[in-house]
Amino acid sequence: MEEAAKVNSRVVLITLMTAAVCVAGLFSARFAFAADLPPALPVGVITAKAQTIEITENLPARLESSKDAVVRARVTGIVEERLFKEGAFVKKGDVLFKIDNRSYKATLDSAKGSLARAIAQKNVNQADVVRYRRLVKVKAVSSQLFDQSEATLAVSNADIEIARAAVEQAKINYDYCTVTAPISGFIGKQDVTVGALVSGTSATQMAQILQVNPLYVNVRQSAIKILRLKEQLSKNSQGDDEHPGVQLKIFLEDGTPYKYPGELLFTDVAVDASTGEGSLRASVPNPDGFLMPGLYVRVEIPQMTLQDIFLIPQQAVTRTEKGNMLTVATVDDEAKEMNGHKLYSYETRNVGITSSLKENWVVTDGLKEGETVIVDGMLKVNMMHIPHVIPVPWGVQPGQSAQPQGEEAADPQKQTQK
Repeated sequence: MEEAAKVNSRVVLITLMTAAVCVAGLFSARFAFAADLPPALPVGVITAKAQTIEITENLPARLESSKDAVVRARVTGIVEERLFKEGAFVKKGDVLFKIDNRSYKATLDSAKGSLARAIAQKNVNQADVVRYRRLVKVKAVSSQLFDQSEATLAVSNADIEIARAAVEQAKINYDYCTVTAPISGFIGKQDVTVGALVSGTSATQMAQILQVNPLYVNVRQSAIKILRLKEQLSKNSQGDDEHPGVQLKIFLEDGTPYKYPGELLFTDVAVDASTGEGSLRASVPNPDGFLMPGLYVRVEIPQMTLQDIFLIPQQAVTRTEKGNMLTVATVDDEAKEMNGHKLYSYETRNVGITSSLKENWVVTDGLKEGETVIVDGMLKVNMMHIPHVIPVPWGVQPGQSAQPQGEEAADPQKQTQK
């Protein structure tokens, strides 16, 4: 029993010594590995590049025909014939309807007869004046009779003018029986059918013609943005050009871009006091008739042009603790060697931002051309209070090494955004 106990004690002692050696080896390996690690973390960076961009605003709008003519009856009568196809393109002067013109033809013929009678009567009165003029010189007739003949001739001339006006009016009414297109464009459905009675007194609507090439785009925009647009137009104008060409992008309701750009025509001269908005109007080509009046679209309107600005991803910008300033972190140009790694210092600085563009902030102040901006990884760096970083191009795919490869990757001046 004593010998067995001694053997067990030796086994336990050997086991404990072996475990101690293993634990010591693990700690030594861990500390050796930790000693090889640099006191820095990799961060994703981009190089700040100055750009010139155009700030735009996307607004809802409605399309409107450039010309809109409602065809109405100007005489009273029965519609005898329709001479157009609904939805077709008609030219100015094309015959659309014919109204029963028999009564108007009779009125015209009567007026012509009255004119002929007035002319005949004038000829008689003029002959009397010529004859009495000779006789009054030899005192064969009295001066009173001669004066009466001249007055009668003047009345005859007036009757002729009245008769001519009646003929002209009768001819106008007669021509109104043939209803023609006042403008060129696409005609809609007929509002009256053959056999219907139309009234010139109430101006019965018969059809409507819309000119759809070009179309107008009417947009509502806040007054302050209209003022900015006017200021930009004033800067872009040259000489006496009061309306420099400003092109607008048109998008359909589903977001599909329209192939033809619009051109700004004018901004309204007044602002709606109840909404604080004004109106803009643009012209849009529509040669194939694809767009329709009344269609809802969206319009991308240029607001201003910014020069020497930087587009920085929004995740690279943070707010200060008080929330009153926006900051970014930049990497220093010079690196220092540590355990075979190039480490870079970084600093946080305030920046000025005017607006956003897609997933970027528009930075106008606080950065310089070529500076290296940290986009990703600063949260962990701040939490661990690490004084140095290892910059790598932002956007390294998962599974790729986060460590820079070679001299070019280690140099932030040679990095580009992926």
